[in-house]
Amino acid sequence: MTHAPAHDTVSSPFEGILPGAPLPYFLRNGEGEKSIVFDTVFDILLSADETEGQYGAFTTIGPKGDRIPAHQHPTTHEIFYVVEGAVGLWLDDQADYHEKRVLEAGDFAFVPKGIVHAYQNLATSKIFGVGTGGFERFFHGIGTPTDSAEIPTRPYIPPFEQMLAAGQKYGTVFLPEFSFRD
Repeated sequence: MTHAPAHDTVSSPFEGILPGAPLPYFLRNGEGEKSIVFDTVFDILLSADETEGQYGAFTTIGPKGDRIPAHQHPTTHEIFYVVEGAVGLWLDDQADYHEKRVLEAGDFAFVPKGIVHAYQNLATSKIFGVGTGGFERFFHGIGTPTDSAEIPTRPYIPPFEQMLAAGQKYGTVFLPEFSFRD
C-alpha cells in the first residue's frame, strides 16, 4: 500500500516512495527519494513526514570535487557520517571556533544550527546524514529528480533562482563571501 506524502498535496515524482506518515517501512539499497545536485545524488530515506517533524535522514554519493559553498542553517542541526571515502569539513561559529577536519569512513561530525560550514569530497564518497525535520527536502528543492542511485554522468547545475528559493524555503543561508581559516 502506498501513501501520498503529507508534505505535498500536488503530485510529485517522489509520491509513494516513502509512506508520508509515521508507519513502519523498509527500503532496499538504492531506494528512496533521489535528486541530483551538481555531481552528487542525494537520497532521502526518511522525512519529517514519517517522524512527525522531528528529523530526516539521507545519503549522498558523489565524486571527488570542489568544496561546496559556505552556508549555515539557522534552525537545523545536521550530522555527517562518512560511509565510504573521505570528506573535508570546515566549521566556523564566526566567533572563536574554527575547525577543518578530514573525515574518513566511519568518522562522524555534528554541525549545530547556526554554524557556518562547507564540505568537499576528497575521493568518491558516500555520506549518511541526519538533519532537523523538513531540512531533507532542501535537496529536492535545489536539485532535479532521478531514478538512478549512481553518480551522474552529467551534473545538474541549478539556476541561481532555484538555489535561493530552496534556501529560503528550507532554511539554508548561502554565504558566498565567507572565508574559512584553512
